[in-house]
Amino acid sequence: MENFKMDTLQPGVTGRATSENGPLLPARAVWERFGICDRTLDRWLESPRLNFPRAIVVNRRRYWYLAEIEDFARALKSAA
Repeated sequence: MENFKMDTLQPGVTGRATSENGPLLPARAVWERFGICDRTLDRWLESPRLNFPRAIVVNRRRYWYLAEIEDFARALKSAA
């Protein structure tokens, strides 16, 4: 199991959780970053065509690695 440090603060990251692979963003921060709602996020996760990063689930809450979300955002911009 990954070593999570829930008390580490990361500047500019809404989620306060980090792991060995970098900061984690909670679902709410992902919604705000892309201007979407929870249901849209669920649809993105269901669509293999979008290749949206998979969530890490901790205590039934979803988190994403910041680096993977940034890579996805860059891919969206380059596809537009």
